[in-house]
Amino acid sequence: MKRKLILFGIIGLFIILLLFRIFSGAGPKKPEAVALLKPVVPVEVYIACDTSMIYKLSTIGSLRANESVDIVSEISKKVVSIYLKEGSNVIRGQLLFKLDDADIVARLNKLTIEEKLAETNESREKVQLVNGGISQEEYDLTLNRLNLLKAEIEILKVDLSKTEIRAPFSGKIGLRNFSEGALVTPNMILASLQDVNRIKVDFSVPERYANDLRTGTSITFLTDYSVKEYTAAIEAIEPDVEKKIRTISLRAICGNTDGSLVPGASVRVGLNLQSLNKKLFIPTSALIPTVKGYDVYLMKSGKAFLQPVKTGIRNRLSVQIVEGLSLSDTVIVTNLLRIKPDSPLKMVKLN
Repeated sequence: MKRKLILFGIIGLFIILLLFRIFSGAGPKKPEAVALLKPVVPVEVYIACDTSMIYKLSTIGSLRANESVDIVSEISKKVVSIYLKEGSNVIRGQLLFKLDDADIVARLNKLTIEEKLAETNESREKVQLVNGGISQEEYDLTLNRLNLLKAEIEILKVDLSKTEIRAPFSGKIGLRNFSEGALVTPNMILASLQDVNRIKVDFSVPERYANDLRTGTSITFLTDYSVKEYTAAIEAIEPDVEKKIRTISLRAICGNTDGSLVPGASVRVGLNLQSLNKKLFIPTSALIPTVKGYDVYLMKSGKAFLQPVKTGIRNRLSVQIVEGLSLSDTVIVTNLLRIKPDSPLKMVKLN
């Protein structure tokens, strides 16, 4: 009987120890065990490598004549003669319009007669002044009268020149808006004159490309009315940024001796900003926006690693990484929302 009691006691003690060991092992699991329970995320990756490319920017521009002016009258007069042919080429200084000058010519003739008389009086009194016949004051009054007449004659000659409207530069004249006999004033446009032997191409680019712009750089452009691709060279760059839309204005010059380019037309401009050699580009889908810029996830030893990066130029598919990545880094491009730092990963596709 004693042996049975001892045996039952030993068995009971063993059961108690076994239950204590089982329940003592049900506490918090070790970090290694938790890590093993994290789900493995399948991802596609991209290996960063050297990339050589030419970055081409496309934008919209407009054509302008090399020189353009509206022909107007400086004075209010009647048109008496028209010497231009609409749509024709004119040379610099060519007479285009003649305005009525009868009243100016009449006043000029009157003052010319008075000037001759004043010159005679001045010569006579000069002799008398030398002989002591008159005072210096009397002579000065006569001389002053002569000088005033000369000044008034010069004013009338200037007014007379304004009755002849001439071409300020060589170019192509447009349509005239008045006929002979019409009374014109300074705010009326008689015709337009444009120099179209050379054409200006005006366009704008975002301010982020300011350091890539150089005068003399070639551009290409296309028009809606021709399949021909034209080439021009940047002549001038606006020194400041347009504050409302944050762009920089540029102007290029293109030859137009055949007259195929029409001022005012819109064009599609292509600009090769720079050749990028040995630069890192990754898919834009790999970028993660943050309040400080952008991050990317890298795959290292089968786990996710968050890496801040600094971006450069970009297009619809690729973005330049100027800081934060090295050659051969494995960049994760899919399943970014399911990934956290140290998440276990499984590569399913290599780009």
